[in-house]
Amino acid sequence: MTSTYSGHSSESTEHVRLPVAGTRGGGVEFDRPDGAAEALRAGAFLLRMPDDLDPAPGLDLCRRFYLPPVPGDRYRGHREHGHLASKLGYEDRPDQVEQLQIEAHLWQRYFPEEVTSLLERMEEITGTALHALLSAAGVPAGDADEALGGHHGGLCYTTVNHYRGDLDRRVGIVEHTDSGYITLFHADQPGFEVLDNGRWTPIELPERHFVVNLGDAFDVLTRHLPHPGTAVLHRVAAAGPGQPDRSSFTIYMGPSYGMVLRQYTSDGELVDYQSFRDFSVAKAARMGYQFHDRI
Repeated sequence: MTSTYSGHSSESTEHVRLPVAGTRGGGVEFDRPDGAAEALRAGAFLLRMPDDLDPAPGLDLCRRFYLPPVPGDRYRGHREHGHLASKLGYEDRPDQVEQLQIEAHLWQRYFPEEVTSLLERMEEITGTALHALLSAAGVPAGDADEALGGHHGGLCYTTVNHYRGDLDRRVGIVEHTDSGYITLFHADQPGFEVLDNGRWTPIELPERHFVVNLGDAFDVLTRHLPHPGTAVLHRVAAAGPGQPDRSSFTIYMGPSYGMVLRQYTSDGELVDYQSFRDFSVAKAARMGYQFHDRI
């Protein structure tokens, strides 16, 4: 499987089966011996939820954050809230999705306790997956924090997505790569697609699994290592007439915008690559979307 853009696409009804892993003993264990290598090549894999993890509070937030506020209900009213402490906040996109993005240090301020607890647990799982893939790519033991610019990088936030099936739009969310190191998400319906050999192909989403995507910062960092990771090009298909709204929520980890992207050379030396802010602004212009206004 490849996620390299070929300049054209056609629809496919076949499903891409991503590598599957589980969390065990404080690490990530793939179901196949070549699972980690395939995850790096594909830029994505499936990760089984721990048995004691309940995603329901996150899905409840997806389905209610856009509703008018009700006193005492911290799930609702986020369209109007403002979230002045956040540099991200609410966004109504030009496709089917509206989003709420809140940084990890603000979850307790803006979300119900059960949502915060779930997101904090998912943050731990995401960090575990990130370090497992860095090791599989060939990042030397003990180098991870320096390579990331700090513990798990400098920025962690959640994106809460509401895909509005009543809007007649071409896609649920447009094709893009994530900018950070890694993103973990859970969705209540199919619709996630990757570009596979020039065709947009849906990903099979088993119950009680996360999808883990690699982003641009991971791609840049590992590009010259023995097993580089690919930033996966993906989108979400539009919901058709009469289909229910789709919900998903994520954990994103990446550099802060004041940091510099790092990269290993072919000789294994860790060097500065580019300001992450400059990289992100140029990417936004190239892909035709607006960079975050508050950043």
